Amino acid sequence: MVSFEEEDQEFFLNYVKLAARMAALIKNKQGEGLYTVKIKGNGKGFYWSLSDKSFVWIDRGSDFYWVDKVKRDDRNRYCLFTPYIFGLGVLLMVPEEEIVWIGHN
Repeated sequence: MVSFEEEDQEFFLNYVKLAARMAALIKNKQGEGLYTVKIKGNGKGFYWSLSDKSFVWIDRGSDFYWVDKVKRDDRNRYCLFTPYIFGLGVLLMVPEEEIVWIGHN
């Protein structure tokens, strides 16, 4: 039988692994933080999700990072990452004209 302490320890270890994985996603190959960006406008919008392979409804006020590892697509859209959608990250393709480039935080 598994004790609550063992379950808590397993949860904690899984949480630490997930946190390390998410932190790695917001760094480039040199270990520097990704470029912070915002999507212009207020409210929500539909953007192509690479992970879902469909359009997803995204809050434009979320925090986004430019993923320099992914090249622009044939529609000249940049890949942005947001780690705050349903507790998981999502990769979005966003047109350049909708991006506000903020910089490194």
